[in-house]
Amino acid sequence: MVAKRGTDAVVEQGSLAARVGARLRVRRGELGATLKQVAGAADVSLSYLSAVEKGASLPSLPVLARIVHALELAIADVLRDENQAPVRRDHVQPGRPGVHAVSHEDLQLEIVQLVAAPGEAGTTPVAVAGRDVFVYLADGSLALTVDGERYQLEAGDSLDAVEPASLAWETGAAGAVSTWAAGTPRER
Repeated sequence: MVAKRGTDAVVEQGSLAARVGARLRVRRGELGATLKQVAGAADVSLSYLSAVEKGASLPSLPVLARIVHALELAIADVLRDENQAPVRRDHVQPGRPGVHAVSHEDLQLEIVQLVAAPGEAGTTPVAVAGRDVFVYLADGSLALTVDGERYQLEAGDSLDAVEPASLAWETGAAGAVSTWAAGTPRER
């Protein structure tokens, strides 16, 4: 259900995708623009923009930025009044070994904390296929091998990789406490 307030559309029920899509559709109507015109200006397919407006697809931030620019809006205008769960809190215990999910199902990121003992090794604890990956090392040392190239991280260092095909890690003599984040798969 969409309630109109001035130039803002506020969807009272439904998913985030449905609320964002409804706001975009209302704005397109206000401009008198066709799906084809906005899709062309945003460099997305007509069918994809239609799916976004219907709430069947939630665009990544870069794609949403292109769409709102084509609609002469700011991302904040589209996300205004999004208050379904404004704050979520959790506590991560760095001394507890293993992989611990710290993101929730509504977040468009997969975030985990990896606590590893000295000399431990493994593959990425987050899905990488078609996704960008970010790693922050809070404590210890960590060697990352991204698509065959090795990078050494020390406490406070971070690394991000655009759609790596492979990513593996190995701790140093002190072990490691790291946070990993993977974005949603990129649009093709």
